[in-house]
Amino acid sequence: MDYDYNRILFENRQITNKSALLWMELMAGMTGLIWLLGLLHVISTITWVFYILMPVSILLLLLPAVLNKVFKLSDSITMDAQKIKLLTISILGCSLSSVFLLSVALSPYVAIAWLFPMMIACQYYSRRITSATFLAGLFGIITSYFLSLLVGAWDYNMIAPPALDVVRNLTLPIAGYASLYLFPRILLYCAGFPLFVAITKRTSLLLKKQKLAIMAFQAKQTFDEMQEFPDTFITDCKIKMRYLAKNDIDVDTALKNMNGNVDKYNEFMLTFVGESHRKEDELFNLMTPDSLLQYGSKAHALRVKANALGLKNLTDTAFFHEMEAYAGNLEVVQANWEKLSFELDEACDIFTDYIQSLGLKNHATDQNGNQITFKKWGEQLQEAFQALEAYDATRARNILNELLQYQIDADITKNLQSIVTNIDELLEA
Repeated sequence: MDYDYNRILFENRQITNKSALLWMELMAGMTGLIWLLGLLHVISTITWVFYILMPVSILLLLLPAVLNKVFKLSDSITMDAQKIKLLTISILGCSLSSVFLLSVALSPYVAIAWLFPMMIACQYYSRRITSATFLAGLFGIITSYFLSLLVGAWDYNMIAPPALDVVRNLTLPIAGYASLYLFPRILLYCAGFPLFVAITKRTSLLLKKQKLAIMAFQAKQTFDEMQEFPDTFITDCKIKMRYLAKNDIDVDTALKNMNGNVDKYNEFMLTFVGESHRKEDELFNLMTPDSLLQYGSKAHALRVKANALGLKNLTDTAFFHEMEAYAGNLEVVQANWEKLSFELDEACDIFTDYIQSLGLKNHATDQNGNQITFKKWGEQLQEAFQALEAYDATRARNILNELLQYQIDADITKNLQSIVTNIDELLEA
């Protein structure tokens, strides 16, 4: 199954957008109340521009909610990435613009309002958004304050066409006073930046944990698929094992000795076939006067494995080679080598036909020829799953990269590659 991990980001951003819209509506309500109190002269207003900018600010605060209502930008069904991004931009842009206008109209009283856009921005899981909003707010604080001074000066008729010389003479004193007035406010605003970054990191961490939880679920599904493999083979194995019996392999006795465990027999057989050529070469190389005892030991190991698999003829031949080797009869061993080699190759050919008829792949092989059983592969996948559950993405990635060296199943490999790719993106974020 393919997972769109970006959807998790958009789902969380959508939740943040909806929350931000509610906060902006609340802010618009508070701003509207202040504007109404000003109209009723309950509070005294300093500048005439208050009556113009306040309603514009209210409209800006409500604009994202209107756009969302009309164009369904936060539709949970379509989950359109472009619409969600547009809504995010409109929320941040309108919140900054509205606070800017409020600062121009009520500069001495609404300095704390600049924290409002930052409180929204730090919930978007992105330090870039938080930093951009912070810089925009810093620029807005400085600009709005100077604009409020000009508006106030105009309102008190300090700036009139005949008084331009006076303005020139007052420029430096006003700028100096403004700098002294702004400095504590800017310092306080900047002091809050680490807090907002910390909140951003926290929300980003929560998002990463959500992604890892989904990855863990995907790994668990893959692990469950691995658990299903043995069950799908049992019936076919018991039927097709008659092919082994027809070729003088005492499969019934072998299964009886393994408590009827077909999967254990298959796994043992696959190991035997995988090692057969190497074991045969080892035996041949040990057929010398100085290494006959080692030859006898290897022949004994071959006899035990052949007996466990029900290979009666190979068991008897290997036993004969074992006894003659221990007796030091090199000529006898050499004279009967072809028989041992033939019976070993014949047994492997029969087993190979059986393996191919079932499509068994209990041994995967990596690029270097190393082998691993399904059981061991599944155990390592379980470790990766546990690492993801513990939010240890680095350890999980290392384990999965090792597992990807073994081509066991195309669908499983595709799932694991998807997990590793998304872990890489998550760690680089």
